[in-house]
This record gives sequence, structure tokens and C-alpha cells, in this order.
Amino acid sequence: MPGALPIIAFISFALVLIPLPIHQKSRNVPLLSIIAWLAISNVTYGINSAIWNGNVRIEDLVWCDISTKLKIGSEIALPASAFALALQVYRITLQKNRLPFGHELLICFGVPILIMSLHTIVQGHRFDIYEDFGCTPAVYVSIPSIFILDIPPLVFSTLAFIFCSLAIMNFARQRMAFSRMVKDSRNPGLSKARYVRLMLITLILGVWNALVISLTRSSAYRNGLLPWVSWDDVHADFWSFEGSQYRLDDIPGDVLVWVYLGWFSVPVTSLFVFLLFSFGEEAAKDYRTWVSWVETTVFRRKSGSPSMFATKSSVGSIDKSDGVTEV
Repeated sequence: MPGALPIIAFISFALVLIPLPIHQKSRNVPLLSIIAWLAISNVTYGINSAIWNGNVRIEDLVWCDISTKLKIGSEIALPASAFALALQVYRITLQKNRLPFGHELLICFGVPILIMSLHTIVQGHRFDIYEDFGCTPAVYVSIPSIFILDIPPLVFSTLAFIFCSLAIMNFARQRMAFSRMVKDSRNPGLSKARYVRLMLITLILGVWNALVISLTRSSAYRNGLLPWVSWDDVHADFWSFEGSQYRLDDIPGDVLVWVYLGWFSVPVTSLFVFLLFSFGEEAAKDYRTWVSWVETTVFRRKSGSPSMFATKSSVGSIDKSDGVTEV
């Protein structure tokens, strides 16, 4: 399994990017930010698991500084983006416009940047190294770490679930008037099927993020809280790597389960996004456009000639429409 981690991460990276071109024209900031943060997480996970496959060497220090901060950011960004998306689908049922573009950017990117900065308060040393998983954020487990790192994502996940539930109830009560609500929402490309998918991904992320955060973070407090005396006391060994390297054989089995759960939560979430937003009528239309572009630009197919990817039945129907008898 450890040797497969980079492969899983990079496949997840590719899968989560597939819906990006399809949905970028909708300018849906929360959805696009979910895709962006998942892509960033998968790349960092893949690189980390490739570099530290079977070892806990202290190397690539700058990369670890960057990737651990991005991990802190993504852990709050996904629940925050889910909340922004839930608020969006809820406001549609109220026939209200989406939040201003800047407000959505603030929630989806401003909040994560703030948490990444505040993480320094409870960062006892630069980072930890886990065998096969690579560098992970160092956290001085204390009361401040609960308020900075644990409570915000749980709050956003809970709010996402609440607003999505309200949207579902409003949608159920106003199904007959939904077409008018969609038309008045001023969301480009919004349809009933797309709206349902937005509700589903919001509901899934709200529940899934809350579950993963609760289980993985609770394991960090199994030995109790450390006293946060002062900045100097917490950061006294900031530049030391003593006790920051963890081989899998040295990690208790009950703790290792949560390490794996935290890691796999990102590929699983990426799979959710891929399955919900890479199919459907809008996606099929864009796929046909891409295929047509490849055929005419790369393979120099003449305009109006049958597609090289068309099935026999579809070619036959084209021939018949042109008055040519199918062979």
C-alpha cells in the first residue's frame, strides 16, 4: 500500500481537474476553489509520499515548510468552500443573488490564508516527517490549537450541513417553481440537474469533513493538552528535528488508522467531485466540443465529415440524412 500512495494521489489530481474546464465558465467560486484546493492537496500528497517512501530523512526543508502550510490551509479551505457553496444553493431557493465575488473569495481563500498564518502560534517546530507520508504540520497540542485549527473547520462543516439541509427543504417545497427560481438566480449555466449536484456535493462535504476532522483531530489529543505558557516556551525547539521523525512501525495501530484516514480523505473527496461534476449533459456537450477540436485541429478532419470517434449507428444516421445509403 505505501508504494501506491503517490500513484493514488496523482490519479486523484488528474481526476479532480477534469471538471475544471467544464465549470470554470460558470465562475462558481466555491466549486472552483474546492477543485483547486483538492488539486493542490493531491499534488503535495503525491510529492511527499514519493520523496519519503520508506524513509524519514530530513531533507527538502523549504518544500516541507510550503507543503505543510498548504495542508493547514486545505484543511480549513474545503469546509469553508463547502459553506460558501451551501450558502449559494440556499440563497437560490430564496431567489436571492449569490454573494458578491469578493466575499466568496474571502471565505474560500482569505480564511485559509489567515489560518495558515495563525498556525505559527501553535507550531512548536518546523514540521514532522512520517514514513511514506512525508512532511506534516507540527502542532503544539494545546487550547490555542483547538481554537485555531480544530474549531473553525468544524464550524464551517456544520454550517455547510445546516444551509444545505435548509436548501433541500426549500427545494422540496418549491419544486414546481424551481425553473423560475433558476432563471431568476442569475447563475450562468444553472439547471435543475446541476443544482442537485451542487446540493449533493455540499451535503457530502459537510458530513464527510466533519467526520474526518473529528476522528483525526481527536486522536491528537489522546495524551492530553500541553500548557501554552508563552511564545518563547512553545517555540524553544523550533529549529530542532529531535523527535519529529516517525516510522510506521513505531506508530501505535490505533493512531495509524487515523493517519491513513486523514490522508485518504483527500483522494476520496476528489473522487466525489469527479463523479458528481464530470458527467451530465453539460459535461457531454463540452467533451464533444473538445473531440471536435482535436479532430479538426490535430487530425485535420474536414468540417461536416463524420467524426472518427462516432459509432457505426451514428455514422449511418448521418449518411442517411445526406441521402447516402448505409452499407
